[in-house]
Amino acid sequence: MAVFHHFYNLAVGDFAALNSAMVVLLPKKDGATSMADYRPISLIHSIAKLIAKVLSMRLAPVIST
Repeated sequence: MAVFHHFYNLAVGDFAALNSAMVVLLPKKDGATSMADYRPISLIHSIAKLIAKVLSMRLAPVIST
C-alpha cells in the first residue's frame, strides 16, 4: 500500500527509474542469424506493471467502449 500512497502523492517527483524498460531479443530457433529469427520482448519494472494494472482495472468501468 505504501507504493500506491507514494505514487498517489507524487512525493518523489522523479519517476525515471519507474518508467524504464528493457527490450530483449529472444531467438525463435537455434542458430539465429538474422533479425527475423529473433522475437523482441519488453521487460518493465514490476511496480510500474502493478500500478498500470490497478489503474486500468479502476478505469475500465468508467471508460465504456
